[in-house]
Amino acid sequence: MAYITELAEIQMKHLVTIIILTFTLSSFGQRFQFDKAKISSQTKTIVAKIEKENMLMGSAVGYAGVRPKQFENFTELQTKATKYELQELTNHPNGVVRCYSFWALTYDTSINLLPILIKHIPDDENVSTMFGCIVSGENVGDFFINIVTPNYVDINSKKLDSAEFAMIDSILIYTPNNLYAKQKAISRTKLTERFYVRARDLVINDKNQEALVTLAKYQKEQDIPLILKNKIGNKPDDGYFFTYRAISEFPHPDFFLLLERNLKQTLNDDHFSTEWRELYKAIASYKNNKAVELLTIPFTQVKHENIREYHIDFVFGALQKFQSPLYDDLLWNIWVYEKKISPGVFKYLSAKNPQRAFDLIKETLQLPEDYNFTNDMTDYENMGNSENLLETMLDIVLNQDRPFATKVIGRNLLNEDISTFQFFAAKAAQIKDTSFVGQLFIRLEKDDNPHIYLRAAEALIAFNSKEINKRIAATNNINSNLTKGWGGEEFNKLLKDKNIK
Repeated sequence: MAYITELAEIQMKHLVTIIILTFTLSSFGQRFQFDKAKISSQTKTIVAKIEKENMLMGSAVGYAGVRPKQFENFTELQTKATKYELQELTNHPNGVVRCYSFWALTYDTSINLLPILIKHIPDDENVSTMFGCIVSGENVGDFFINIVTPNYVDINSKKLDSAEFAMIDSILIYTPNNLYAKQKAISRTKLTERFYVRARDLVINDKNQEALVTLAKYQKEQDIPLILKNKIGNKPDDGYFFTYRAISEFPHPDFFLLLERNLKQTLNDDHFSTEWRELYKAIASYKNNKAVELLTIPFTQVKHENIREYHIDFVFGALQKFQSPLYDDLLWNIWVYEKKISPGVFKYLSAKNPQRAFDLIKETLQLPEDYNFTNDMTDYENMGNSENLLETMLDIVLNQDRPFATKVIGRNLLNEDISTFQFFAAKAAQIKDTSFVGQLFIRLEKDDNPHIYLRAAEALIAFNSKEINKRIAATNNINSNLTKGWGGEEFNKLLKDKNIK
């Protein structure tokens, strides 16, 4: 009972804080009172340099990852300005200065960052940013929140704990602000009845799209009209991104007609929309025969061949998001006819029908460069998984049909696709079957691409044969490319390191 009472008191204090803050924010808006008299001339000089550059930069920018002068300015600010100056500078008229000042404060463990962070929740001035090679823009308040988020932006910065984050999330949700962090707070909040009321209010009064998606998770029939009439913009077949996401959370029969109508409107388009990804997910969320019927349409009815590829990619992603036995035939067909397979689908189909999967593995290994091994065109997370899946397939065939696998490796050692060749060259070096030697020497003696002939040389050296090594050394007289440019330098270094003469 004491625990319940204590919890109620904490919640009441939290609510009071929010109410006071709401009043404060609505009264004073985003004006921050800056007293320049509190800043030393030395610090003002540093601030002036930051203002002149007027871009928020990380420690390494551009493709070369160079350290920009602006980050040197930030480092100078951090080391020379006092913590009192830095706190005052979070009120500076320039948004980049405010960001760097708060960032500098996160290195001082004695500073209570929470009050400063709360004060800047309405700070939606957009500043230019550059981290790595990505140039973008970010609201000042969002940067403040991101810098104190664990494992984000700067791991050495002081971070908020879970209780502090819970408070920030509540303030974001229950007070007026334009931060992107508000949408993230809405998406991760617990589905309580109290929040349901707030989410519905955000949808009705603020047209908040993330709140619409969260509202759909409650699956209340009274919200069906809100979801059906939700649309951003005036284009007839556009503006449904969040509507589709909401339907994916609440696949009610009343929404299906909208999905069917909008799908048919895309079939003649000569351009694609990223909304289609969410459209297909919404359809797949129903997991019924009618959904199968709609998901099959793009395979035969898309008018433009190049656009058809986007449809198929988005269908493939949707089938994985909302997996169902009803969709198995579609997954098999995508592997067979569309030459598309992902690690997750491969594992799923192999468990369903091992023999059929094995037959398809053998077919895939014949021309692996023709296959797409990722989930969809924008599945950046799994872009690097193709080689792992290819290796899994090859290992399965090596265990069950080694003669076939050996022929596949030999054939692919003559493949013109660089990444395919490199993969099979590495496998040849691992297996060391003498039947590979001829193909590897063909590449070493004739190719002009260093990425190919260097991998071929490494694979041949792996055989640890004096006769093979002697022949490798003699290829300088056969392939003049082995003595040119960086490839030639690497080839000579390889021979020297392996004592091949």
